[in-house]
Amino acid sequence: MNEVQSAPVDPATIAKCRARLVHQPVEGFLLGRGVRFAKIMFIGEAPGAHEVLEGKPFVGQAGQEMNAYLERLKLTRDQVYITSAMRSRPYKDKVFVRPSGENVISRSNRTPTKAEILAHAPLLDEEIRWVRPDILAPMGNTALHRLIGSHETVTSLHGKMMEGPVQQAADPENPGAGYVFSPETYRIFPLFHPAAVLYNRKLSTLIEDDLDILARILGG
Repeated sequence: MNEVQSAPVDPATIAKCRARLVHQPVEGFLLGRGVRFAKIMFIGEAPGAHEVLEGKPFVGQAGQEMNAYLERLKLTRDQVYITSAMRSRPYKDKVFVRPSGENVISRSNRTPTKAEILAHAPLLDEEIRWVRPDILAPMGNTALHRLIGSHETVTSLHGKMMEGPVQQAADPENPGAGYVFSPETYRIFPLFHPAAVLYNRKLSTLIEDDLDILARILGG
């Protein structure tokens, strides 16, 4: 069995990508984790506070839902690779004033901007090339748009197997160059983000149906 690890991304690439966001409201850094030649490579949005603290993808409440995905698929974390479109936590701060007059800052997650995702694009590109998964499973619109562009949504494509190229950084040295599509083609199976059900329990049935379809494909 392959060893659970992070893809061996070039440290110089990591340094360049992190430097691009040094003045942006982001914190922490972690690569994905899993195995090479994984059956599925799950791609989320970005790390949250728990992920940055523990240095692992999908922990906390979202991690519990991720584990439920894997359980329904009859897979474990040592059979897949889990990563995200962005490798640092994007955050926003809000100031609250206590009755005493003291200012308190509350920090929360936010959706990464397109520019932030593009700044980290070479990292995901290297992970995909190293893992060489059977199936790419973008979870949520941020990950879906990172792979195929923003012309579709998870709401319209969830539970459907697609095949085609994916976006990759046109020039890893110059994020201003944008994206080009890869010469390779991949099987892509969009899913709702595991955290989505925390905000909308009505999605539970849809998610379970999608996972059952994916399980049949894996067993096919």
